[in-house]
Amino acid sequence: MSEGHPYPAIDPTKNQILLFVGRKGSGKSAAAREHFRGWPGADRFVIDVNGDADPGEDLGAIVLRGPVTELPPRRDPRVPEVYRWIADPSADSFAEDIDKAIGCALFPRDRKVVMWVDEAGEAFPLHRVGPNGRTLLHQSRHFNASAILCCPRPIGIDTLCLAQADRVTMFDVPSPHDRKRVADAIGINPARLDEVLRETRRRGAHWSTMYEAHEHQLYRLPPFELT
Repeated sequence: MSEGHPYPAIDPTKNQILLFVGRKGSGKSAAAREHFRGWPGADRFVIDVNGDADPGEDLGAIVLRGPVTELPPRRDPRVPEVYRWIADPSADSFAEDIDKAIGCALFPRDRKVVMWVDEAGEAFPLHRVGPNGRTLLHQSRHFNASAILCCPRPIGIDTLCLAQADRVTMFDVPSPHDRKRVADAIGINPARLDEVLRETRRRGAHWSTMYEAHEHQLYRLPPFELT
């Protein structure tokens, strides 16, 4: 267990999946937003399921509406763009539209894209992941797509979101079922993870525990600095 000072650097040249979990208000979405805002060298794409995932006006995101199957071309080929697609939850094709949006980050394969999905349970539901979602989770290393995913209940998302994540950052996860789901998926003893998360919670609001898959290491992190 490391106290995580400084925060372990992310290599943005590598395709990766980052997962942030925790109850509402615990800090997961704010942390995901900061990772998204600071990601260099790629087009950035918000898959905004509920209309609340605002990357910030200063980024000048191009807003897309209606079903999308590809991202618009860059206005300047040399300068990465920021896109925000806002889903229509009233559409009969809601789930299909979300999966098509995920495909925009996968194809064309030579276009480097990082997507942020703030409600991963809608995009990667347990046992009901669409074809593009399955492709991302199973084969992300073969594409130029990275994903920043958030959800309040790990028990409701596809297991591969946890098992394939390069980093799983846990804020306040009150349900023992959720904690066990995470522990089983990442290969940490459930009792050990419970102990670590209890100590993290004692540190105060917005502290988190991060599992780094390549190191098989847990880090305890102070609140992320927000911009």
